[in-house]
Amino acid sequence: MKMNEIKGILGDHVASGKPCLKMISCGEIMIDRLPYTFSLQNIGAASKEGLIVSLSGDDIDSGRVRFTDLTFQRISDGKAEWVRYDLPLVTKNDGKRIYQARFGSIFLSEFDPSVASTEEEFLGVLSTQLTFRVTPLFDGDDTPEIMLSVYPLGDPLTGSATEWKKVTSDQDYFLHKLKKGKGLFGRKKRR
Repeated sequence: MKMNEIKGILGDHVASGKPCLKMISCGEIMIDRLPYTFSLQNIGAASKEGLIVSLSGDDIDSGRVRFTDLTFQRISDGKAEWVRYDLPLVTKNDGKRIYQARFGSIFLSEFDPSVASTEEEFLGVLSTQLTFRVTPLFDGDDTPEIMLSVYPLGDPLTGSATEWKKVTSDQDYFLHKLKKGKGLFGRKKRR
């Protein structure tokens, strides 16, 4: 794939001189007491300003959906290690409560579309991906939606990666979904 084709798909965020995050792996639904992992890639310019992870929504503000922890996968010398961070519940200026963690020391590498052909290049590409894990707590019968947002401090308005995710207390969610005649990806199973 040529650089112009990549720019056509992702936009030319590197040329803007600002970081821009994109979700590259994000599960379908958050399940009560099971770790939920999501990964991001900076598709823009490099930034030393860090980022913020935020979880918000009416059900977080009301206390129906809670989170116990936040871990970040740090790649160092080709090895991955999970590091636990506080995920405080903070009150915004409008009075609503959200979970928010600031990572001021995370360096966002500039997007490099080259294909890794050696082990060293592959480890370099892996080290530019940001992977986080949170654990939701929810015991209701419905499936409320929360907003998962990660934004670079270098460009919080246009550089953010945001996903709306449902939360369920059904720990056998995927098994029940299959029994209802739907595949794991929401399509009807072929018979």
